[in-house]
Amino acid sequence: MTNLSEVELQHVRHLLQFGEADIEKFNNYAQNSQDENVKHFFEKSAQSCEKNRQTILQFLQ
Repeated sequence: MTNLSEVELQHVRHLLQFGEADIEKFNNYAQNSQDENVKHFFEKSAQSCEKNRQTILQFLQ
């Protein structure tokens, strides 16, 4: 992995923080949804955010 500058590392931290917030938000929306289609949409959105978060973490290893 290439060394990241302080600014780049800060951007990565923000991406991870926003991704975690989105995962929590989408899971909350899914749990509170009465409509199965909407619930499924938010579950898939949370899964997509988690996949993106894992990809970023793998890049940092």
